[in-house]
Amino acid sequence: MANSSQTNPAAPAPELDAKPVSSFPKQAIVVIHGIGEQMPMDTIKGFVHAVWETDREITANGLPNPAEVWSKPDARTGSLELRRITTRESIETPSFPDRVRSDFYELYWADLSGGSTWSQVEDWISGLLLRDPRTRVPPNLLSAWVLLWMVALVVIALAIATLLPTGGWIKVLLFIASAGLAYATHRFIVPYAGRVVRYTRAKPDNIAARQNIRERGLALLADLHKDEYDRIIIVGHSLGSILAYDLISYFWASRQASHTVAQGTPEFAALSDLERAGAALYNQPSGAAVANFLQAQQVLSHLLRVRPNPAGNASDTRWLITDLVTLGSPLTHAEFLLANSKEDLDARKTGREFPTSPPVRERLDDRLLKQAQAAGLPVDPNQPELSCFALGPNSRDWQLHHAAPYAVVRWTNIFDPARDIFRGDIISGPLAPVFGPGIVDIDLRALRGQSQSFTHTKYWDMENTTSVPPQVAELRKALNLAGQVRDL
Repeated sequence: MANSSQTNPAAPAPELDAKPVSSFPKQAIVVIHGIGEQMPMDTIKGFVHAVWETDREITANGLPNPAEVWSKPDARTGSLELRRITTRESIETPSFPDRVRSDFYELYWADLSGGSTWSQVEDWISGLLLRDPRTRVPPNLLSAWVLLWMVALVVIALAIATLLPTGGWIKVLLFIASAGLAYATHRFIVPYAGRVVRYTRAKPDNIAARQNIRERGLALLADLHKDEYDRIIIVGHSLGSILAYDLISYFWASRQASHTVAQGTPEFAALSDLERAGAALYNQPSGAAVANFLQAQQVLSHLLRVRPNPAGNASDTRWLITDLVTLGSPLTHAEFLLANSKEDLDARKTGREFPTSPPVRERLDDRLLKQAQAAGLPVDPNQPELSCFALGPNSRDWQLHHAAPYAVVRWTNIFDPARDIFRGDIISGPLAPVFGPGIVDIDLRALRGQSQSFTHTKYWDMENTTSVPPQVAELRKALNLAGQVRDL
């Protein structure tokens, strides 16, 4: 007998994943891959193996097969090629006395970023080459910039040589070299560099792709926020870290209720402490100031996360994203990739186009200064600045501004400084000097010495070792999956 989908072509597709019923906390980890011809699930399987399946500490739960995971279809990922990976419960900790399960999702976007042409890549490379190296090429990229020029000159020389009236074996060699160069260009350079161009440059040909990529990510975050999760962690590798940064920015700006607090509540007291800590960190950065800011950030983040889960059509005022973890992030070169110069990047941060940690503080007018003082917020009359504002002249509600997600999202950046271009990870670098001292930078070279190979794709590499590599140990600390490193 024919099934219903055959007799009724218009019948809706079956729901792949109904909302599960659980008696323990759950958290979602969204992993965003970098550039290249990525295959669905390749990134996330290795990631889960490194941060869960091989972690003897958080999987010491006393259960059968304690590190076991399950792979399950989940339509929230935006692609039926992807599956959610679910773990068993973790160990008990003060943050999760009832233990916690983790659901890992891959935000796959390679299928939306293809289609770049050689002319688009050529235009982008030309723009990089024709920069003034004294003012518009960061010092740590100067060697790579010189190498790019050398390659370009070889290509130009080869093109000229093929036009010369030569014959015999020289002509054959030139033809082979030209064919090899053309193959390498279309096989490797266009697919890889083309994705960088596709996402980082807001040109007419790229707008639709950028929009589609961001919409897929925002839809996933919205679905995770309204489901059964108590916490969300976002991890971005390589170019995926720029996408992660954008998604948090847009998602925060779209959920004003999640960062609005009322006077006279514990949340408002935490906001006051955060404003005080943020001002101190901006005015005089130090190790103690960073620690105080991170503590204030953690307290406010916790209070917004544990707000009541809304029922029915009630507005959701929770903010569940606690952490952004970036690995091998090209955001360290933001003045090179996202802006026209360091001055342009600084202006965009001040204009709240690019969020920072701590958030940019705004100058208060006289009316708002008096209102802030009456509310008990810590404002200096000689430098009256805050990262929040009142919703009206007589309102008792205060809201963090649209570029302040890192008031409550802890940002950890793991990088591996390069030497001689190919030893370490030249794509990566520190982010605190670029996006603010509230970012926790983890320098792998300082932990275990200079890498002797290219490490951009090895941040969760567990192969050929019987111990936990430093980069994996630091990644586990940053994720803090069981709440064992710091309270949540």
